[in-house]
Amino acid sequence: MGTLSLHIGEITNNQPFCAGVVLTRENCLPVTLNIDGLPKDMENTCWRVGGVGGGQELGESVWDCALREAKEELSTGVNLLHSPVTYFHDKDTKRLYQVSVMDRPAPLLLERVTNPNPCQPYAPGLPTGPYIYFALFLAELEDWSKRCPGDDVKGLLLCPIDQWHKVESGIELSKLIEVGAPGLDLNRQLWLPKDESISTITRILKENKEIRKMNEENRPLE
Repeated sequence: MGTLSLHIGEITNNQPFCAGVVLTRENCLPVTLNIDGLPKDMENTCWRVGGVGGGQELGESVWDCALREAKEELSTGVNLLHSPVTYFHDKDTKRLYQVSVMDRPAPLLLERVTNPNPCQPYAPGLPTGPYIYFALFLAELEDWSKRCPGDDVKGLLLCPIDQWHKVESGIELSKLIEVGAPGLDLNRQLWLPKDESISTITRILKENKEIRKMNEENRPLE
């Protein structure tokens, strides 16, 4: 059986989606620390861990959305890089496999999950549909020295990829390398939603060292 070929632009056109970016530096992955989206019993004791990205705005493509969300959350612009390999993750079936993509730049990861509210838009004017898509692109920061938490992000955590299991276990923030988040409560525990896309990204990066090398060098890999 040949590799499935996807046209990301067509798949996500007029469909509900989120988009974001994947950045690496010295084998570390920047993730966001947030206070929204926490379970009630964790609101005063935990940070929600998330990727850099968010939901679409009216008229955006997945590429537009990824660029805007990155600039809002990191306070500096990014350049999207073409991924030499794209993974498709069906969140409903838990299947993860490689696909070919006709668009450039291609994302590192495209995910899909059944939309629990297929007839209700997330915000007025946004599209509705049976699925919600998530597109995550490799990227480079225009200026690492200017990165700082923006929008509703409270802090940025530069997490060693080989220590991601500690994030998943919910350890205290003080036990990981923390940058770009002065004044944060380091005694709060980290809470990672079970369906967070960044967990799939770390799995891919652990298994594909060439992807990590490409992103470290901030260069396209043809």
